[in-house]
Amino acid sequence: MGVEAQATNERVTGRTWTVRLDPVGRGRADVRVSCSRPACAAQVLPSAAVGRTAAVEHLKAHLRAGPAPRSSAYCACRAAECHTHIRPAGPRERPAPWRCGGAVVLVVVTDREGRWWQVMECCARCAAAHPTAKVVATAPAPDRPAASASFRVNGTAPAAPTAAA
Repeated sequence: MGVEAQATNERVTGRTWTVRLDPVGRGRADVRVSCSRPACAAQVLPSAAVGRTAAVEHLKAHLRAGPAPRSSAYCACRAAECHTHIRPAGPRERPAPWRCGGAVVLVVVTDREGRWWQVMECCARCAAAHPTAKVVATAPAPDRPAASASFRVNGTAPAAPTAAA
């Protein structure tokens, strides 16, 4: 007797990628726009303003071309131990408890200086905890398994089994 694996019930870690704006060298105005997606090549641009515009356009192109958030995805923020929105506990403090929850969303998190943009598939609670996060899409609700046909037929409860005489 064989055992079948139910791959449909397995959750996958949420996707995440980062677009960065970095200086090319000392004393130069050039900047490098890089993306953590493997197919993207780095670009060198003449100024930070041009680089920031190119980085935002690059990010928007990924968001338009990419699929919507998956309802079966596991929170990418939780996979990284929520370190971006939970401050570490000091030596005399207990770590703050955190529970992920809500719908899976695709969120863009930025730094305040405009040097990097991170896209994550995470839960709605983690997205709300990031002060600079912007939700760009929400996953559809997961499909619930249908009730068994033997449990309800035409809205009535199943008949009780009869004892054979």
